Amino acid sequence: MINVRNEKVREIIRNIHESVLRNVKRGGQMREEYVIENRVFASLCHDSDLTPAKCAAELNRKYGYDLSADDVLQIFRSRRMANPAERKELFQWARRVVDCFSGAVTGRKEAYEKFEKTRKEPALKNGKRHKSQERIAAIMIYERFPEIDLSDDTEKLHLLGNTLAKYFFFDLADSIGEAYGFPQYKDKKAQAAENRPEKKLSYEQAVRRIEQLERNLERTNTLLQDLQDEFEEQLEANKIKELTDFFTKLNSEKYGCILDELLVLKKGIDTLRKNSYELPIEINGLLVMVRKLIQFVRDSHIDPIMKTDSVKEVTASDVEFCNYEGTPFASENEKKIVRIISPGWIYKDKELQISRPKVKEEF
Repeated sequence: MINVRNEKVREIIRNIHESVLRNVKRGGQMREEYVIENRVFASLCHDSDLTPAKCAAELNRKYGYDLSADDVLQIFRSRRMANPAERKELFQWARRVVDCFSGAVTGRKEAYEKFEKTRKEPALKNGKRHKSQERIAAIMIYERFPEIDLSDDTEKLHLLGNTLAKYFFFDLADSIGEAYGFPQYKDKKAQAAENRPEKKLSYEQAVRRIEQLERNLERTNTLLQDLQDEFEEQLEANKIKELTDFFTKLNSEKYGCILDELLVLKKGIDTLRKNSYELPIEINGLLVMVRKLIQFVRDSHIDPIMKTDSVKEVTASDVEFCNYEGTPFASENEKKIVRIISPGWIYKDKELQISRPKVKEEF
């Protein structure tokens, strides 16, 4: 627990509160998807082993959502954290950062140095940085030490995406160095003295002032570029969402599961042709349209997940993301024979599920 009565700690908390407000203002209009993502991250801060189903259940209970395991899995995929092992590495790194923060914020220099070193490391063991790592570390700090949230900043922090959360995290680190006068930062009295217009700056003060302004300019330029990159990334994500939403509707029961029916129709036509059946000339135009529709689906990189009408042996975990029709599984290890009624569909490029496979138990 952090002693928030400590004057230096309260100074740091005031500075990071101002950073939260500043970055929320930069972000403009609230984005609901950021809020949901950040609440998912907050749940994982307490248990990084949560399955998508358990994470969805927790958020539904806590916030009144109606999320499914598929919804949470989609968030994992969009944030490049669907791999459970890498997801665990990411949150383990964040815990190391938070452990160092608790010492750094109270003025322990060795803890601050370790905090600085750890926060700049890639979160993943393969040496790659994760785009959400600073965002997750910032959220975990507030989850681990709720006593520092004197101004209800937790919910405001949940409004920030990767870029603004990253720069908030930079501000948080800077505020600790400034408060305790650790190396590479100036103490606030010296900074205030340099900013007084009635006094001339010494050569050393001017050099430090220029260096500070150069750092601020560089960070601002980087922030603008990062925001532009994030905007373009979100624009691409919106295009993909529109594409997947279209095919999701196309294969919904409301419109007769058109994708499934195309597969059935193609299989039937192939069977007739294999048996040298002469199709009536009146329906040739219909067959051309079916072929074109199938080609359109393929060109859009929409592929079936399973093979229709095939039979396979499964456990409960195998059908977790399927629509299962049959008797309940008695245990995790119990095996059942099921037939694939509907193959399910996926957008191959991004591994986005369009619709779930439907399987039925064979008796």
